[in-house]
Amino acid sequence: MNHHTTTTAPVVRISPPQQCPERHDRRWTDWLTDTELVYAHSLARTEEHLSARKAAKEAAAHLLGWPGQPPWQDMEICRRADEAPVLRVHGRLAQWMGEHGLATPQVSLTHARGYAAALAWFPRGGER
Repeated sequence: MNHHTTTTAPVVRISPPQQCPERHDRRWTDWLTDTELVYAHSLARTEEHLSARKAAKEAAAHLLGWPGQPPWQDMEICRRADEAPVLRVHGRLAQWMGEHGLATPQVSLTHARGYAAALAWFPRGGER
C-alpha cells in the first residue's frame, strides 16, 4: 500500500472573485462534471456556484491526501432541492479511497458577493 497523508481536521477552500473564471471559460469543463455545469448554469450568480463546487472538490482531495491535482471528474457535488450538497466519488478515486480505508468526505458550500468557499470533513469514524 502506498503511503499517503490525510488530515483529520476539516479543510476549507476559499475562492475570491478575482480567481473565478467567467461562466463560459472552458476550464470549468475540466473541473466540473456535465451535471454540475448544468446545475450551476441554471442558477443566478453562476460563477459563485461553479467556484463553490470546485472549492469543495479541492477541499475533499486535500482532506483525503490525494497526491497531485484533484481527480476532478471522479468527484461530483450533487444537490437536490432542500437538501445539503453531497460529494459522490467514483472511478480511480473511489478505488484509491477503498485501498486506503477512507470514507467519502462530507461537504458544505457557501457563496456571496463573488466569493465562494467550501468545507470538507470526514464523517465521524470515516478516516481510519
